[in-house]
Amino acid sequence: MIKNPNPMHPGKVLATVYMADLGLTQTELAERIGCAHRKVNEIVNGKRSVTADFAIDLERVLGTSAEMWVTMQAQFDLAQARKKSSAA
Repeated sequence: MIKNPNPMHPGKVLATVYMADLGLTQTELAERIGCAHRKVNEIVNGKRSVTADFAIDLERVLGTSAEMWVTMQAQFDLAQARKKSSAA
């Protein structure tokens, strides 16, 4: 398996690929999902993880797969843990 040593946070992918292409603001996405704007903002800014529940919301609203979002989050989390482990 090919590993990306520096995977992007899924929130960055959400903002730069999906929201940008659809012309969605954070507020509009939050309204479509039915969550607080703050939640979307924290995810987009990498301060909050994409949970399985939020991945299902993205699947429903964007037509993506929930598996894609949780996989991106897992890859990002593993990369961060590896960096932290090697720095110790």
